[in-house]
Amino acid sequence: MRTLATALLLALPAITLSAAEFSSLELVRDGDDYRVLADVFIEAPAEGVFEVLTDYEGFPRLSSVFREGRVVEPIEDGRGVVYLHMKGCVLFFCREVEIVVFLEIEPYRRILAIVDPERSDLHYGRASWTLAPEEGGTLVTYELDMRPQFWIPPVIGPLIIKAALRYRGLRAARRLEALASGRPVPEDIAVKAT
Repeated sequence: MRTLATALLLALPAITLSAAEFSSLELVRDGDDYRVLADVFIEAPAEGVFEVLTDYEGFPRLSSVFREGRVVEPIEDGRGVVYLHMKGCVLFFCREVEIVVFLEIEPYRRILAIVDPERSDLHYGRASWTLAPEEGGTLVTYELDMRPQFWIPPVIGPLIIKAALRYRGLRAARRLEALASGRPVPEDIAVKAT
């Protein structure tokens, strides 16, 4: 019994779970408009979190939803343009989405992405990430407002989307936490190559 207890204690550092957790997650639907509000604590410095969130080519490491990310116009003086190609399925509802966003960036503090509807699959979209250093890490406040150019089932869609956001979003936050801390992403949550 003592040997088993000692072995478990020695193994704890290897199996310690990530600290990334949602403080809040809200999805609001108003007609065809959707709003997501989330606060997540990331056990990593704001600088590291910022670097990962602005590595658009690296987005496929954060979530399997991202197929491609690339800078269209280099980020200069806090402004740039980025292309993202995403594909996701929730139950039987699968969709590919391409968006081009104009960026406004305050290094290590805020990232604002505004969708160009002429080059995107959204009528409207605006997302922001605000980074607030806290003891032991960074509080990330995420806000998304969007109106897709595609149909989402009105009754069940928001419920399914919120459940998927909570599950997939937490896994992505844990990947973000590992990458922002300079640690390898744990095998059990790493994005698998498709």
